[in-house]
Amino acid sequence: MIMGVNENIQYVKENFERKYADNIASGMYDARDLEKLQADPVFVQTYIRGKDRLDEGVDLVHSSLKFRKEIKANDLCEASFDRELFDLGALYFHKKDIQGNRILWLRVKLHRKDAPPERIAIEKQGMIYAIEKAFKENPLSKIVVLLDMSACGLSNLDVDFVKYIITIFKYYYPTFLAYMLIYDMPWIFNAAWKLIKAWLSPEAVAKIKFVTKGDVQTYIKAEDLPPYMGGTDSFEFSFKPGMGDEPLYPEDVDKKVEKKVHFLEVQEGFVSPSQSDLESSLDFNSNTAPALHNRNNNNQNNSSNEKRRSLILGRSQSFTTSSSFVGRFLTISPADELAFQVADNGESFDIITLTNTLPTQVAFKVKTTAPEKFRVRPSSGIIRPDKTEEIYVYLVPDVRADIGKDKFLVMAMETTTGTDPATLFKDASRDKIMQHKLKCAPEVVRATESKKGISYLQETPSTLAGKVEQLENQTRYLQKQVNFLICIQAFTGIVLIVVMLAYSCFGEDLFTQFLALPFDFCNDPYGRKC
Repeated sequence: MIMGVNENIQYVKENFERKYADNIASGMYDARDLEKLQADPVFVQTYIRGKDRLDEGVDLVHSSLKFRKEIKANDLCEASFDRELFDLGALYFHKKDIQGNRILWLRVKLHRKDAPPERIAIEKQGMIYAIEKAFKENPLSKIVVLLDMSACGLSNLDVDFVKYIITIFKYYYPTFLAYMLIYDMPWIFNAAWKLIKAWLSPEAVAKIKFVTKGDVQTYIKAEDLPPYMGGTDSFEFSFKPGMGDEPLYPEDVDKKVEKKVHFLEVQEGFVSPSQSDLESSLDFNSNTAPALHNRNNNNQNNSSNEKRRSLILGRSQSFTTSSSFVGRFLTISPADELAFQVADNGESFDIITLTNTLPTQVAFKVKTTAPEKFRVRPSSGIIRPDKTEEIYVYLVPDVRADIGKDKFLVMAMETTTGTDPATLFKDASRDKIMQHKLKCAPEVVRATESKKGISYLQETPSTLAGKVEQLENQTRYLQKQVNFLICIQAFTGIVLIVVMLAYSCFGEDLFTQFLALPFDFCNDPYGRKC
């Protein structure tokens, strides 16, 4: 029997009250949390990781409510902390990742392992205060925790504190963490990470991502990163009294009153009367058939096919070389907007290119807010590792206006089975699905035939600049590692040269006596061993 959301919530509430009745009677939990558990179904829903893990949710409610009373989560406010803690700027929310998750920044270099116990306790309460504020504002959203380990040393390495952070989201806010980014972790911390990793479940390990300046933009846009991370955001945290009473993200509060966008299933297999002419003009029987016929060609073939489509359909260069969105599972092109053009045969369409960036299979599904206006081929499927799928989005005939407000939603998730993607996404939990929205250009334009001699594979300057910057960042990081190894080799070489010179200059006897000096304390006055 498949239970709905309301049935799941009721199951967790009833079984919690039955299983932990003695704890409730003894006052183990805060009465305000128990009241919220009864009155607010959303609060209960935050402990349910899946319909097949309801009993686990019951235990999570117990561990979370017990912790909340111990840490006094309901009583924490701005006045609970000294001004010094806020002015330090070691913990704050700022910006969002590419998926719209709010980012909690933790500057690890400002934490010291040898700090007094009462200081560590205050820092832990401060973290709960920040998380609780975001949780109350939007409990069904997710956050990203970014551990900024720039300029960290051994005095900042606190394995227990890292475990505490992971425990918070594992047991007390079980559905609130999207993932954790660990930025620029020094190599000397690798041993500590192995200890932490052995303590974690595979599910928790999958949520921890190690990034450097070269690849952090896979998760966060450059305009939302500080300059030392390769970004352009000049923000510096500054505490102002009363900030605790303000919403973290006012725009999210404003959106609550707006009409919710609903993405619906799209229709597939639409072929207009002129489609057969289009397919024949693309020469499906040739050895170099385009990706519309063979959807799993490699990137090189897809590039060649795009060149031919540009020639035949008369698509202008600005629409065939838009930038890409790099997500957890797929790279999506175009990144932001579909631009529909009327080809010479009367078709109006654009192409969404999906590239699998994982070593495993990825299932995808495409939805739209206006299924009556569009037809999609294919609307769902599975992409093998290192393969590319092209999604053809057609406008229904006679629909040429009022598409500027329409949107598309591309969903993706890992899969190891051949399950129908339509069923796969219905049963999957939200944290396992990557989502990316595309808007539609407000107007449909008439494409003009491109001139011969133009490089149809040429990329826009913005795309090239982004790739060049990424390569430069990776090169600088590798150069630092190489320089470090060269220094070690040089130091080792100098030591060997000194030893060889000492041996050749002072002779074997003197050199042997020199080496024996540190061990003379083991001899008695007569040269005998002690």
